[in-house]
Amino acid sequence: MGGDRREGKIDGLVAGAVDGEVLSESLEDYLEAILLLERESRVARVSEIADQLNVSRPSVTGALKNLAARGLVTHEPYGHVTLTDEGNDIAIEVERRHVAIRDFLVGVLGVPEEKADIAACRLEHVLEPDVLAHFVAYAEEHRAALRPGGPEPEPGAEVTR
Repeated sequence: MGGDRREGKIDGLVAGAVDGEVLSESLEDYLEAILLLERESRVARVSEIADQLNVSRPSVTGALKNLAARGLVTHEPYGHVTLTDEGNDIAIEVERRHVAIRDFLVGVLGVPEEKADIAACRLEHVLEPDVLAHFVAYAEEHRAALRPGGPEPEPGAEVTR
């Protein structure tokens, strides 16, 4: 490809593209789904990814070709899918944002967990990068109080906004 490969966080977003191009929402979701499937069974399969994301198998195959071209996954036709080290790093960052937002929605706003999970998936992609970075930092700083079933905040404690 010959482009300059960049990786890591860029103002709250994750990069994993050539020439500084930021990954799309869809590709980030694929990486996160693969990460979760790898945790369950060490590898992911096209059919499992399609089921988890509620998309067609040809859509998964197209996305995997794109991710493989970026060096984020390894995949042979009809074979298993695994994240590369760079793909794993990006997937973990996407998951980090998702969990922080979900825990905030559940722990602070009282949104039911299933609904919060869906909303977190959408919010992690639409918030401005700097707003998202502040949001995640706040949520992680207050993680114990935000976790469902976690310790309750001290009586009279105010939530800093």
